[in-house]
Parts: sequence; structure tokens; C-alpha cells
Amino acid sequence: MADIYISNGDSADAVEPKTNAAGIDRATPILELDPDRGTFLRLLNQIKRGSEIGIPVYMKLRDANGDPLPTNTLIKFELGRAGSDDEHKVSEEVKQISFWNQNDLTTQRDVDNIDNAKIELQFPEASSETGPAPFHDVRDVDSFYVSAESAAEIDWSQSEFYFDTNAVKEGSR
Repeated sequence: MADIYISNGDSADAVEPKTNAAGIDRATPILELDPDRGTFLRLLNQIKRGSEIGIPVYMKLRDANGDPLPTNTLIKFELGRAGSDDEHKVSEEVKQISFWNQNDLTTQRDVDNIDNAKIELQFPEASSETGPAPFHDVRDVDSFYVSAESAAEIDWSQSEFYFDTNAVKEGSR
């Protein structure tokens, strides 16, 4: 298991906070996974808690005024493989974040609510396969982003983001 988080300005070693470009018509990175050299992170699309497919994500995203990002903020995951200049969407697009805005982190993690906190990993949009992917491996040479399209910029000194530790495995390559 590996901790992947950003919490009020502090972050795990493999996480690089980014600031989205607000008010434009496309998602831009808010977080990049950067595994240590010679390692990879495996993001699992199913854990033992809850019944739905998806990787549990717990978040409270706020702007510089301490206000939650707008409900209509879009969130998605993107993956760029080594040797490619393109990032491909590798998750469903969450078109609004009202569940995360309305519930504190403890409530999001609760077994009765965890399915609402899941974001489904999908095969890359350029893949010949479609639908849910069992996992995604993020190698030290790849680029994996959590991206947001929002009218407001995220302020990481007041925001929190966590992948469920049961859904992230670390390995050597």
C-alpha cells in the first residue's frame, strides 16, 4: 500500500501539487503522480469496501478564499506514457463534485458512502478496449494527472485529496 495525498500544503513524496487554469473550457492538472525511480504505482479499480467499481477518492477542494470549488467542477484522470506527447483520459469524467463538497472526509470514507466517492478507472481513450480497466500502472517514466475544469483555481494550502490506501500498491520495475 502507498499513501497518495495532498493535505493543506503537505503531500506524499510521489505527489506533486499543480494549480489548474481556471475559467477555460478544458481540464488542466491539479495533481501529478511521480513515482520514485525504478518503481511504479498500481491504482486499483476495486477494493473490498463498497460494491461499486472505482478507486475511492476523498477530497475537499478549496479556492484561495477558502470556499469550495464550484459544484460544476469536472474531475478526471489522465495518463501519458513514456515516449508519447499525449495524455489520455483513463477514468470517467466526474461532471460535478457536490458529493465531495457536501460531505466531510470522514463521511466520504464511511462504508455507507464509499461507493459515492469512487471514480471509475477506464481503459485509455486511445485503447482498442473500452469500459472499466481493472487497474492502471503508473511507472516512474509516465505522467499521471488528476485534472480539473473549474471556474476557480485550487489552493492546496486549504485543500485535501486522498486516494484510498487500499487502492494503491507500490512495486519495483
